[in-house]
Amino acid sequence: MNLDELLKKAINDPSRRSIFLQTLIRSDIFVICKHPVQSAQNQPDVRLELVTVRNPEGEVFIPFFTSHRGVQRFARKYVECCQINCLRFFDLIQDRNAVLNPNSYGKEFSSPEIKAVLRIARNLHIKANSYNEFETLSYQEPQQPLTHITKPAVKFFSSQPNVDRAFIVEMQKGSEKPRLLIVVDMLGNTRKLFVALARYLVKSNNNENQHLYFLSYEHALAKKAVTNMTPFYVRSEKRYFQR
Repeated sequence: MNLDELLKKAINDPSRRSIFLQTLIRSDIFVICKHPVQSAQNQPDVRLELVTVRNPEGEVFIPFFTSHRGVQRFARKYVECCQINCLRFFDLIQDRNAVLNPNSYGKEFSSPEIKAVLRIARNLHIKANSYNEFETLSYQEPQQPLTHITKPAVKFFSSQPNVDRAFIVEMQKGSEKPRLLIVVDMLGNTRKLFVALARYLVKSNNNENQHLYFLSYEHALAKKAVTNMTPFYVRSEKRYFQR
């Protein structure tokens, strides 16, 4: 059952509202933006300037929608919009009022209600991740020189007998600023190696202000990320049991 169907049932049956709300905060919603979505300079976060609407009583609220079609029905023309996890959206606008699917079957959320939802989500350990986050990630070869990272990383990996290869790629979600991902083809404890690698790179780069993400090649996401990519490090010697 999709979010629209759950919403319709929740409007008519109060016993279904809890299920709808739990599904909503785990889902993606759509918001109208005044300008194209842009990343703030030198920041990994996306800058959103959201459209607000005033109702007949003079109250200002932020409209949001369960589907892109709902945005089109409301705006009646092309508008810039952004798909975002609802819990992230609530965290951004918690001091404002919002209305889901205005001018249609929907629900109003006051600022106190939004803050209450955020508290419940924290208590239930619900994270603000999109269901389709895996599909919305894209990868490409780095567009900038990264020798300040790859050179010390090669030196580090050459002293690790359990590392076969390493890749570095740009990882991007939607319109957000690209982030750097290092994929390591290795055996053994990944956490132990990644913690040591992160510390080594920070020390080598004099606390370079650049966020790095690490992933084992065994992960399906990592294999997708480095498809047709060239590793920056390849183990030069075979392991003892391969000779």
